[in-house]
Amino acid sequence: MKVENEQTENSSFEQEGIETSTVDQTGLEGKIRISEDVISQLAIKALLSVEGIQPANPGLMANLRMGRKAANGVRISITDGESPEIQVDTYVSVKYSLRIPDVCWDVQEAVKEQIERYTGYSVKSVNVYVQGIIFADKPADSGESTASDITPPSAEIL
Repeated sequence: MKVENEQTENSSFEQEGIETSTVDQTGLEGKIRISEDVISQLAIKALLSVEGIQPANPGLMANLRMGRKAANGVRISITDGESPEIQVDTYVSVKYSLRIPDVCWDVQEAVKEQIERYTGYSVKSVNVYVQGIIFADKPADSGESTASDITPPSAEIL
């Protein structure tokens, strides 16, 4: 009966002008590789979802280590093998008044969950490096002038 129902559904689609086709995937062999850039974007999205965190500049010493340079506070390292393992280094600034270990735990969990859900790869480690603290923003209506408000003096040519 199941075969008859499928044939009836296919014929109704064909009558409406919609072509249906199935692809037999038995016997296909190959590998799927996910780019480090894609994994980095997933990690950045997860990082931005944690409240009280902003991506930070990793600094000169982090960029001198082997591997890819960090982009937007995240650096990814993938070990090749039967099942690739990912190591994520995150560089963040934490909002003042938040407990740093708790926020770092939230970052680790968010990044690990996001990458494993969308890639299927296992995450070996998520290292969180706190590079700074974010203090309360200054009000926009303060009387202080910014660099864009300062006009250079006009120069007179004699």
